[in-house]
Amino acid sequence: MKVRQAVIEDAEIVAGLICDVQRLHAEAVPHLFKPADDPSPFVADCRERILSDPNGRLFIVEEAGEAVGYVYARVLRQPETAYVYARSAVHIDQISVKPDRQGSGYGRALIEAVFGLARAEDIERVSLDTWGFNTEAHGFFHKMGFDMFLYRMDVHLKEEV
Repeated sequence: MKVRQAVIEDAEIVAGLICDVQRLHAEAVPHLFKPADDPSPFVADCRERILSDPNGRLFIVEEAGEAVGYVYARVLRQPETAYVYARSAVHIDQISVKPDRQGSGYGRALIEAVFGLARAEDIERVSLDTWGFNTEAHGFFHKMGFDMFLYRMDVHLKEEV
């Protein structure tokens, strides 16, 4: 198992990995997430946004030269305001391991890479968001030391016809 930082030439590889997690989200919340039938929009997004983000880092985990998962994390630095103290965090924006490879330590290796990034940036907090339906991921994140610290709630207002 090897974890490495992605480069712009990895956009197509990452796009294929994004499809796995995008399918999961699109099946669970189809009114919000687009289907993952075609990886080409993800290739463009990887090149133009994710891999070009000066505050972002994308790590790929490989086994025998095959990419089996990735994590995209962003260094966030927020200044002090009248309401809150200055704070910094490394925020995990996306993480995915191929479904047939989950439970084999790849996700742990990716999270450890993010923890290493946080330490290198002298940041003590790593955060992430997870969708309510994704209870399997919740268990994994708890095992990695993450605790709930913010509840985000919404209501869908729709006129009845």
